[in-house]
Amino acid sequence: VLKAQILAGGRAKGVFSSGLKGGVRVIEDLKSIRDLSEQMIRHRLKTKQTPPDGVVVTKVMIAEALAIKRETYLAIVMDSSNRGPVLVGSLEGGVNVEENPEKTFQVPVDIMEGLTREKS
Repeated sequence: VLKAQILAGGRAKGVFSSGLKGGVRVIEDLKSIRDLSEQMIRHRLKTKQTPPDGVVVTKVMIAEALAIKRETYLAIVMDSSNRGPVLVGSLEGGVNVEENPEKTFQVPVDIMEGLTREKS
């Protein structure tokens, strides 16, 4: 698996200034890693979470693809309405988890108390 490393979601559906589509690629032919990397590095990747002109990719990650039986999602985000961190999760993970808010749960975390057994 070849992944463009930027601080934004939606990389798999992003488009590079080089014309390449998709910032997450499952590679079948190891010889194509160099060619795809050259189309990613030093090019702008535009996703739904980047500025309109995209973000320059300076790094890629190469990892072994594994067979996935089940995907889940877990994140800690800062939420201004709760004035602190919120644990966000879903029993259904994947690249489109943000598009299904009805399938996610949110647990505000009190910064003085932390994440208690009752809340976890």
